[in-house]
Amino acid sequence: MRQTIVIAAVLTCVATGGSLSVRAAQPASCAPAGGLNFVCGIQNPEDLVLVPNTRWLVASGMAPGSGLHLVDTRAKKASNLYAVGTTIVRADKTKYANCPGPLDAKQAVLHGLSLRSAANGRHTVYATNHGGRESVEVFELDVSGAAPSAAWIGCVLLPMGMAANSVASFSDGSLLATVLILPGKTFADAFAQKNTGIVLQWKPGTSAFTAIPGTELSANNGIETSPDDREFYVVSTTTKRIIAYSRDKPGVPLRTAQLKEFGPDNVRWTADNKLITAGMLDNEPACGGAPKTEEGIRCPRGYVVVTIDPKTMAVTEIARGPATKAFTGTAIAMRAGDELWLGSFFADRLAYRSLK
Repeated sequence: MRQTIVIAAVLTCVATGGSLSVRAAQPASCAPAGGLNFVCGIQNPEDLVLVPNTRWLVASGMAPGSGLHLVDTRAKKASNLYAVGTTIVRADKTKYANCPGPLDAKQAVLHGLSLRSAANGRHTVYATNHGGRESVEVFELDVSGAAPSAAWIGCVLLPMGMAANSVASFSDGSLLATVLILPGKTFADAFAQKNTGIVLQWKPGTSAFTAIPGTELSANNGIETSPDDREFYVVSTTTKRIIAYSRDKPGVPLRTAQLKEFGPDNVRWTADNKLITAGMLDNEPACGGAPKTEEGIRCPRGYVVVTIDPKTMAVTEIARGPATKAFTGTAIAMRAGDELWLGSFFADRLAYRSLK
């Protein structure tokens, strides 16, 4: 049976808490390629969040020391928000009492992101981390001034032996995090579409994440919450599904979106209240079909971006593009005005293109 886990390199990184063992072949030039333009110099920008009503995107850096990045979608430039030489620490020891201390920017391996907006221009950004500790790191993002900045304010550690892939937040500060491969499970189980992961939850005032029974899936990956806090949506990459759950009674799935050509990775909201997800094409002819080896993961693959109606789970394709050596490993798509921005789990750049 063919499998579509082009994200296998990401799974390996999450399981080991290390850096990716494979890298996409990247040309020295940052010139456009494959219908894409690039913002270069960002290592492994696996996830993106859009700061509402601004021109800013925040990008993670899923490589040791890559850090947290600020992207100006108008100027097409990126800068460091939390990295070596640009660290601001303002610990909230009340809310995150069990956090052992600030994140070491040299070790940080930031993966999945979530942004909780605030009216005063001070937003909360959550990032799963595999560098130095398995955790969800918390930052306060201040975009109220001319030069946005981010301060580290706390963390929530993962249970022993677990690594969080993605994180999502509710308005009361509660967190959800996905685990792709639980202790005792294997990547072979995920390829066989057996349940390997779960969703964890943490509530302010509690000491640790706890599992949510009924959320066991094959390769639990991206996660997002509904604007009204009543539902959450979980990606199962190996089965190519995005599943809606009730927050109050999460044991039984409510609705399912079934994708066909790719295993989805991260999932986000669009401005018109649709879910958006992206991934690499499974059956890339030049790569001999779906990846089954490390060489198959290295092979450049085209990408697909779709939106999903959260009520009906109907899937609508909004973009796709051909394979290019300049950019592969597509893990996230975000709309910023009339442009589509793409992140990657092993590129050294972000990509963007017009949607017109």
